[in-house]
Order: sequence, then structure tokens, then C-alpha cells
Amino acid sequence: MGLADLILKGTTSASDSDAPLFSFNQKRRDLVREVAARVYNTNLSKSRTNNSALEYVLNETAIQEIERLKSEQGLEEEVRDISWWRGMARRLGTMSEPEKRSILRELIDSYVDDTAGKFNPNVYSFASGALPIGFGLFFKTQDLNSLGDAFLHARSGLRDLRDLSERIVVEGHIDTMQHLVKKGTIVVVPTHSSNMDSILLGWALESVGLPPVTYGAGKNLFVNPLTRFFMYNLGAYKVDRRLRHQLYKDVLKNYSQVLSEWGFHSLFFPGGTRCRSNIVESKLKLGLLGTSVSAYTRNLQSGDDKRIYIVPATINYNLVLEAESLIREHLKREGKSRYFLENDEFDQLSIIAKFVLNTVGMRSTTVIRFGQPMDPFGNLVEADGESYDSNGRRIDPKTYVQSIKTGDFVEDEQRDRRYTRHTGARIAEAFKTNTVLQPSAIVAFSIFETLAARYPRTDVYELLRFATNERISFAELTPVLTRVLEKLRTLEADEKVRLSETASSITKLLDEGIESLTSFHIPQILVPQGTGLSVDRLDLLYFYGNRVRTFKIGNVVEKT
Repeated sequence: MGLADLILKGTTSASDSDAPLFSFNQKRRDLVREVAARVYNTNLSKSRTNNSALEYVLNETAIQEIERLKSEQGLEEEVRDISWWRGMARRLGTMSEPEKRSILRELIDSYVDDTAGKFNPNVYSFASGALPIGFGLFFKTQDLNSLGDAFLHARSGLRDLRDLSERIVVEGHIDTMQHLVKKGTIVVVPTHSSNMDSILLGWALESVGLPPVTYGAGKNLFVNPLTRFFMYNLGAYKVDRRLRHQLYKDVLKNYSQVLSEWGFHSLFFPGGTRCRSNIVESKLKLGLLGTSVSAYTRNLQSGDDKRIYIVPATINYNLVLEAESLIREHLKREGKSRYFLENDEFDQLSIIAKFVLNTVGMRSTTVIRFGQPMDPFGNLVEADGESYDSNGRRIDPKTYVQSIKTGDFVEDEQRDRRYTRHTGARIAEAFKTNTVLQPSAIVAFSIFETLAARYPRTDVYELLRFATNERISFAELTPVLTRVLEKLRTLEADEKVRLSETASSITKLLDEGIESLTSFHIPQILVPQGTGLSVDRLDLLYFYGNRVRTFKIGNVVEKT
């Protein structure tokens, strides 16, 4: 019997928990049918007013898929291969209306079934217990070339991993969330820096007694047998970011909406994908966010006043596993060069192991902070489950979707889009105010700005190309770091950002910042040399410093 069989056999049953996700498998078939029916009926209704509507949908989908498959040969399973799409496109002009409907229905069914995940309580129980102890070491042993090294580090690795709760701080409006999950459905919307985010967020929720959530994960993460097994059985649903056509977008939107309607707590990243620059996200994708308004309206139409609560969250790392590949892609994009990232660090298990074993031994911590929940219309929500305006007055969210003339609860695409834009802006604000700036970000920013001041007529891209093997003394760096910290403390006093506890002392901040920036990355970002530092990786300094750059604190280097 293999590991998967042992986990799946288990002793935990869905009845052991009242968390909504524990009943997901029993409802999965009905959920898939409901989502597929909605997408199909929406497209069918268009054909009643436009005879060419179905042909247009199928043709647009086929053209985009053919073009994509010409240039992509990924490991992900395809719903249909390129020959099928070409054949369908050639026959489309001679198809009867029933044939078009049949193909449309088959496609929708395939996309929805491919998207929907599963949830196994035994896998959840196993993962919750195993992650704090074996996360890094288990990945380490997958690389046979590093097996001996893993054995040598096993004792120290296990000791550090047992202290995972001390290495990852979970803070914020946790008490409020604990009340709200009993009153309605929560939708967690976090910042996104790494493919490790979903794993850490799942652990964070469980560690503070909150129920598991279903979440969207890139389809590429289901290629690896190990990650596929856990994600597929822990409520993750597949998001294929390669697919751009409207039919697939309709599937994702409806899937997200039905999850909320049916009371499944969920999580999605409103930034859409990992932030390549490490700036705190402000430009959010509003498609899935809008499903909260639609889901709430549908619930009211069916006589159910169950609320939906949106919870912004920030994940604040000292080090980001994929930092090197992310910043390279960002710089390529900004430089207007075409660039496709074939592989990044998350695809290489030995690198994940090195990252985990290096970072858990550091003094600094990762901070996951949950902001104050809000309703789908951007109003803040208290522990009583009620919405309040900026003056503390209670608001009834039902009035936002109620017709003035009839009193009915109605969907209005244009109105709801305005609500969603407003809520998106509130989430972006919450991302900034709940960001916890870590030592690595503050020190990296201070060093980069000090070096940039040496070349005042040089832009970032020129600086990254030409300013190599620079050296900076602590005497030169400390005054800059002091001014940076003063500006950030002013912002913190105005509740516009939060600082790591390390920021209480310049010496402590500098020590932990250097410790972080000299760990994991090869070659090292910084190399301590007597009374100063040698700077080897300006691109990574720029990446980590971008977290501070989000807050536009102005000039921090005095002109000489």
C-alpha cells in the first residue's frame, strides 16, 4: 500500500467536521451540473436573439485554441487537442443548430469537470499534521542527488520545522473571521508572491481554527504527481491561465459564483498571478471578485439572506522562492521584450528544499495578516456580521441590489460592475495598510537607493546592467537606513503600513536584513566585507526593495 492509499484510507470522515468543504464530494456532481447548465443556458439565450451567436462562440474558441496550441507544448493535459479544434472549425459552417448546441455542451462539460477539484478529509488531516514537520525535508529527499545532504541536515531541519508556528506569524482580524464563518461565507483575497502562497494560507487558516477553503491553483501545479495529489484532494480547482477565450472565462466565473452561493468558503488571488515586481498589488482583476455580488443577489432571490464576506490578506515574506525568475520576467516585460518563462524555482524540488531549510533557520518570520472583512460592496464588516459605513453607521447590504420601483432583488451588470470596481479599490487599499514590511525589503531598498544616488542620470535598467561589484560601507548605508525607517514609522503611525518588530532598532534591522539577503540566493545578493558590503545582485535588491517602493516615501539619500 502506497503513501496515497494510506492517507486516503485514514480514519477521518466528513461527519467529523461541520466545515462546508467537508461535504464537497457529496455535492460535487450537482455543483458541476449547475455550473455547466448556467454557462450553457447563457450562451443559448444569446442565440435566441442572434442566430450566429453559437457559431461565433465556437469559432472564437477554436481560433484561440488553435493559435495557442501551435506554440505551446506544455505538460498540462488538454481538454481537446489541436486536430480536434481544426476539424471542428472546418465543419462549423455546415453544422446544424442542434450539432452546434451539442458540441457547445460537450465543451462546457469538459471544462467544468476539468476545473472542479475534490476534498478528502483524510488528506486534509494528514496534510495539517505533516506540514509543520516534514514540508522541507520531504521535498529534499525527492532529489536523489541531494539525499546524503538531506540526511546530514535532517536533525536541524526537523527541529526548525517543528517550530513552524514560530516562523510563520498569523495575525490580524482573526476573531472577526472566526465569528463570520458561522454567519456566512468568507472569500479570502490575498496578495500573491509565490506558488507557496496557497499552501501557507491553508496552513495559516487551520492554525487559527478557521475552516479549509477551496481555491484556484494554476493548472501547471497539477503536473507534478505529489502536488497534484494534495491539491486535487484539498479543494483546489484548476485555473488554466493559458486559456483566454470567453467560454473558459464564463466557466471560471460561474464556478466561483456557485461556490459562494452554496456556502463553500473560498480563496482566490485578485492580482491574477504572482506579482513579478514584488510591488504590493494595486491593479486587480475584477472578474472573480464580481461573482460575490452576483452570488449574494442570487441568494436573496432564492430567499436566503446568508451573507458573503470578503477578507483581504497579505503574505509578507523575507525571501521569495521564485524571486530571481520573477524579477527577470518583470524587467523583460517592462523593457518591452518578449519573454516566456519556461521554468522557475517552484518546478525544482531541490531548490524548494534548500529554500525551506535555509529560511526556517533564520531569526526573521513570515507574516500572514488578515485585514478587516468587508461585504461585496466594500463596506467594512464587524464580528456581528453586519456592514458599517465610514461613520460607523449600520448598513443593510440588501439595499444595494434592490429595485427602487419593485423592491425585488435584481442583477444589473452595469451597476454591479461599479460596485466591484469600488470593492476592488478598497481591497487594494487594504493590501497596503496590512502590508508588513520585512527587514529584507527595508535594507534592500536602502542599499539600492544609496547606489542609485551615485549614478543620478542612470535609469533602473542601465543601473542594473552597469553597476556591478559595487561596494557600500556601513557608514554610508546607516544614515540612509535611518531616514528610510523614520519615513516608514510616520506612515505606520498614520496606519498606512506596518513594520516588522525588527524595525524597533537600526542595528537589529540591519543584522536581520543582511541575514536574509545573504541566504538562499546563489550567487549571494550581498557579501559582508569588513566595514561594509559587496553588492553582487542588484536585480534582486531591486525586487525586494520594491515592497518599500510601493509607499513612495521620496528621496532618502542626502545630496552631497
